[in-house]
Formats: sequence, structure tokens, C-alpha cells
Amino acid sequence: MTAMENFDAIVVGAGATGAVYAHELTKAGLNVLCIEKGRFFQNHRTDFVENELETFRLVWDYSDYEITGNAFDGGPNLGANVGGGTLAWTATALRMFEHDFRFRSTFGGVKGANLADWPISKKMLQPYYTLAEQQMGVSGSATWWDELATPLPPNPPIPLYPASRAIQRGFDQLGLRSSPGRLATNSQTYQGRSACLNCGYCRSGCRVDAKYQADEVLIKPALATGRLELVTRSVVTRIDTDRRGTEARSVSYTNLDTGRESSARARFIILCNNPFEIPRLLLASTSRRHPNGIGNHYDQIGRNFYSHATCLGMGISNDDHRTYVGHSMCNVMSLDTCVNRERKDYVGGFSMLSLNGAGAGSLAAFPLHKLHGIDLQQRMAQYNNSMVLITFIDGMPVYDNRISINRKKTDALGMPVPTIHYNWHENDLRAFAHAREKIGQVFEAAGAYESFTSEIFESHPMGTMRMGNNPKTSATDRFCRVHGVHNLYVAGGCLYPTGSSVNPTLTMHALALRSARKIIKQWRNPFFDSLAEVE
Repeated sequence: MTAMENFDAIVVGAGATGAVYAHELTKAGLNVLCIEKGRFFQNHRTDFVENELETFRLVWDYSDYEITGNAFDGGPNLGANVGGGTLAWTATALRMFEHDFRFRSTFGGVKGANLADWPISKKMLQPYYTLAEQQMGVSGSATWWDELATPLPPNPPIPLYPASRAIQRGFDQLGLRSSPGRLATNSQTYQGRSACLNCGYCRSGCRVDAKYQADEVLIKPALATGRLELVTRSVVTRIDTDRRGTEARSVSYTNLDTGRESSARARFIILCNNPFEIPRLLLASTSRRHPNGIGNHYDQIGRNFYSHATCLGMGISNDDHRTYVGHSMCNVMSLDTCVNRERKDYVGGFSMLSLNGAGAGSLAAFPLHKLHGIDLQQRMAQYNNSMVLITFIDGMPVYDNRISINRKKTDALGMPVPTIHYNWHENDLRAFAHAREKIGQVFEAAGAYESFTSEIFESHPMGTMRMGNNPKTSATDRFCRVHGVHNLYVAGGCLYPTGSSVNPTLTMHALALRSARKIIKQWRNPFFDSLAEVE
């Protein structure tokens, strides 16, 4: 064990949100240690390869997790290196709706679901959304669903591809409004980064950095300040608090290559490692003051897990759309279905986003999964004549869907193995049935002579560290701090009380910017009112 080092802040995980904290805190003058399990790909042009299978080199491995329930299939949803999920994401960057922040108040209770309003409003996040879009370089135009006075993204939209124009005609035929998508991918040169080349391999890492990748945009500038120490190939195994249990004091971590154990102390500790590993680490960090894990006095750590129930569809037409060309997701979108106005059997809704580029393998694995042999070959041969849509459905948080740990079984580092228990809620299944039907209607209206849709699968895990004002019903406060531990912060989709029907990353980024500002004010003024609003 090496001698303990001291920092102003320790950030666990250098992914989509950890990079935000590293960037904002070092820029403000804090000395920061960032600990990352994966690698640091410092030269994207040579480190990345245009190949669909390359995605799996960039995403999280669930192979040692214990899984129960019918909903979790371990899809490639989370990142595993410096830059995290932004290396493998599709760069869809949408603001959540106002009703997403007050879901329970808007739609009421749902039997079997544990719904709650957010402890903050969309108005509180709006300036941080704008800053996030500027940092990411979001491309897009005004849409039907923007609120008044919402600033335009810094880049114009990426032009519509042939398949997107066909899908748009289908939306029009059904009376659904549409617009170009909002993407954290450059439609033009932006801040020295290339415009999108339309190669289609967004999920394999962008070699020209046209897509926002947090390691390039945020980590490298943070390192240039001289105030960031980045430790890679290392896993945090424990957090220790003071004797009272109200202050996180230090972390212990192990290098995966050498086995060397180290520890570090900081005034602020921020957990950004993902919705599974954050509860795992907190639950494993037991002490006399926290016998069931840090912040778990009321058994809220790891509770209320959910995801986006997802449907992927493929419609085959007689037209050559060159579907393999283009940015992978959300070239065109309709958000009219994000609030269900057609049926009375479920609440919430779903987004409808186009897909292009290198996704043939996903089509074989999802909408075409029942086909084999010549039947599969014939449909796959029609890929460039295809239109592809994906829907993300409001998932229902359920109290007993949760992340826990098996204290009787440990991994190679001695950490308890995490257990994921996840069952679909009936509302998820009913909304999925509607989304699947709507995809078929859009394809038919767009001129498809044959269409296929997937079975339900999960995307974007969320909810295991719920934000709220009451420590008896939530895990963190409105500034993303673990209840009862004033300097221990959490980041990511794990914070969401409800998850919207749009992709979560832009909101994750905005929340991290908001909490980073809180930390900076506390660092500058130790007597700053810890409950004061900072907007």
C-alpha cells in the first residue's frame, strides 16, 4: 500500500460525467484525481477501427454479474474506458420534457411502479443544457417540441439522408410531426474538430472526433491544466468516512495490471462509474456508522432500477436508400408519441428515431432474429433498401427492481459480486406493444412492402441512486449528494427518479455541470450554505 495522497476532489470514473467534473473542477483551480478502470485511447485515429464488432471493445462487461428477472439482457449500454459511453454512443442529445421532471404529478400513480417527481425543475437545468450543448457541439435546428426561448444548438442540423426522407414521408402520412435530430456530432468544423464524414461507424469510436467524445473534448484540456492526475486500469474498492460517518474521507483502489493497492484522500468524492457499480461500491463500503453500506440507512441504495424499454424496426422498400451511409442515430425524429394520446392502457410514451450507418448486425440480432438461412440472407441483402427506426419507451421504476451485492461471493479484487434483479413492468409491455405497432404503420406509410420489429430489450440503465428531498425514499439530494454524507456526490442516469422517452446523456451532462458549480462554490467558501440554490 502506497502512502496516501491528498487532493481537492477525487472522481471515480472518467466517462461521460466524470469527464465533466474533471474539466470543470480543474478549470476552477481544484487539484483532482480521476480513477478509471479502462484504458486511455489517446490517439483516436489509430486506436479506433471502423468495424461493428469494435463496439464491444469499448463497452462494459457484465459477465461476472448475477442476474435475475426477465428484463436485463446485458446490452452494450455503458462505457468502459476514459471517455466512457461517449466513445460508443450514438450521440443523440435531446433535452427532456417538462413533464418528465414531474411525471407523477402529470400522470398520477401507476400500480406496481414507484413513481416520483424530480426534486428539481427543468427550468433549473436549462442553462446547463445550453452549456452542455455548447461543450458537446450539438447539431440541430428548432423543433416542434422546443419550449419558448430555447437557444438553438451551436451547429446546424446534419442534412437528411434518403432513408430519413422516406421515414419523414411516413410520419407525414400519419400526421406525426418530425424534424432533424439533435446530435452531439459536428455538422461542420467546430472548435477544431472535424465535421461528420458519414462513415456510419459511430459506435466503434469516431476516429476524426466529429462525434463528441469526452476524453478528447474534456479530459485532455483538464490534463493540460496540470491539475488533473488520471489513473487508468484501476478500480476503486472502498470508500471510508470519518468517525461520525457524515464525511467521505478517502478511497482505496487497486491497479488491475500490477495488483498494487493505493489510497487517496480528498475534500470531495464524486462517483461517476455507472448505475451498477456506484451502488455496488457504496453497499460494499460498510463501517460501524454505515453497517449496510454508505448512505443506506433506509435501504434506498440500488433501488428503483429501470431502463428504456426498446423496440428496433426494419422496413424494406423498393428504393435504394444507401442506408449504410450516415450518422448512426436520430438523423430524423418524431417526438409526438412521447406522450401517449391514443390509448388508455399505459402512461408515458416513446420517441421515434431513425437509424443509418453500420447497423446490419443489429438488424440480424433484433428485428430479424426469427429468420434463418436463406430467409435471413434475403432480408439482409436488402439492407440498403431499408428504413430503420428505434423507439425508446418511458420505463417504470419499480422498488424491488434493484442492484444489490452478494456478500458471500467476491471477485478477484475481493469486492462482493453485484446482483441485478429486473422485471418488466406491465406499463413497459403495453407501451412497447404500441411502439411496435406504430413502427409498422410508419414503414407502411413510407412505402415499405415488408417490415420486422424486435422483441423488447433494455437500453440506458437508470434509477439506482434516485434524487429526492426525503432520505427515506431516495438515495441522493437535489444536488446529487448521498443523503447524510455532505461531500459525497453521485453522477449519471442512476440519479433519475423517472427517465423520459428520450436519450439520457445530455441531461446527465447538465446535472454534472450543475453539481460541479455547487462543489466549486463550497471549495471556495467553506462556510457556503450547503442547502442554498446555486442557479
